[in-house]
Amino acid sequence: MQIKLWQKVVFFGSIGALIVYLQRDKVFKAYEYSKKAFGDLVSMFANKWVGVKEIGNNQAFGNKVFEAMMKAVGWKSSDEWCMYFAKAVHYDIFKDQPQVQSQIQKILTGSTQQSFVNAKNDKSGTYTTSNTPQVGDIIIWQRSTQNWKGHAGVVVGVKNGMVETIEGNTDSVDLSNGQYVAKKIQKSEVGSKMPNSTLVVRGYIRKLNV
Repeated sequence: MQIKLWQKVVFFGSIGALIVYLQRDKVFKAYEYSKKAFGDLVSMFANKWVGVKEIGNNQAFGNKVFEAMMKAVGWKSSDEWCMYFAKAVHYDIFKDQPQVQSQIQKILTGSTQQSFVNAKNDKSGTYTTSNTPQVGDIIIWQRSTQNWKGHAGVVVGVKNGMVETIEGNTDSVDLSNGQYVAKKIQKSEVGSKMPNSTLVVRGYIRKLNV
């Protein structure tokens, strides 16, 4: 009996679909591992800079390796640097992938609000935005009084409606401004207000394809 071409296509297509179905758990686990691995890297890269302090009013940094890292992503002396720090953490993770770094440079800027808009509108598959946090994300706050301004940090933990963050240009006294890289616990829900501040959570910038 001669097997027609369309029968071969259906047969082999069905075999392919069956293989994909049987391997679905492995694929899902690999995807989950990939997300966890990226989150772990973000945590590791960010944690090593906790305690770094600026010199003057955003003029320079006591740690010159840190300063060079910031300059590599566009920071200039006197610039506010919370978003540059978050960008630098993501950028450094992909130091062996210049094409990915090039996309990060295009999408993330020194502006918290512009970076969020760029990530939301990104068509390259590099970034997206989310209303719920995931370890490795960049959390973006927006000022209720000046909506073109805000604050940023990287998410290193998520639990019970809170996020553990590592933020630049902050300290433990003034949660929205300061001279240090510091670790914080913050409310995670979009619209949540930062204590003693006009900052509210706008959302999360998420790296894709990790």
